[in-house]
Amino acid sequence: MAVFRVLKYPHVLLRKKSSPIANISPDLAIFAKDMIETMNAYDGIGLAAPQVGILKRFIVMDIKSYLENKEMKDWHGSIQFEVDGKSEAISFPLSLVNPEIIAHEGTIEFPFDGCLSFPGVSRGGTERHRKITLKAQTPAGNQIQIVAEGILSICLQHELDHLEGVLFIDHLGKKPEESDLVADIQHESESSAVRKKFKKLKLVEARQKAYDFL
Repeated sequence: MAVFRVLKYPHVLLRKKSSPIANISPDLAIFAKDMIETMNAYDGIGLAAPQVGILKRFIVMDIKSYLENKEMKDWHGSIQFEVDGKSEAISFPLSLVNPEIIAHEGTIEFPFDGCLSFPGVSRGGTERHRKITLKAQTPAGNQIQIVAEGILSICLQHELDHLEGVLFIDHLGKKPEESDLVADIQHESESSAVRKKFKKLKLVEARQKAYDFL
């Protein structure tokens, strides 16, 4: 498995719209494992393909720690999960191919938000749909439907935004100054602890991999 280099704001690809994945191939399962490996290496809970330079509609997510955190109980919400039309208990990490929100209800303001493409940056006050219904496929081609409120709904919306070239800062009432964002990202990225960590990881450029679903 590989650990990809995650693109940092204001990289141009973070503002590009992604295209659907037409070919459900064995390489897609490999890519999913690489994405999960990358998400975990960066201590993230979600990652979208554009964040590693692949402009395809694919995300991975693992919010299990949030759902087990009693301090976040008010944000646990509700989850309905179906695979090929049959109800199942949701399990993480999720790998979602061509995810799409097909229904939504209400609005809610999330008090803390961040992103792996914005290291060292966190903001509160992003506005999201309160409840969503999402459809997607697994890397094996199974059909998935998720109806979610709470933290899963928030995180799914965050990652799906990446597929449209939309970033969490776009949901703030007042967008931060770009110079301040870049300064915070640079400060975090240049810390000795961060440099030491990523030097050990031997990061790979995802765009140099010859996946057959691209």
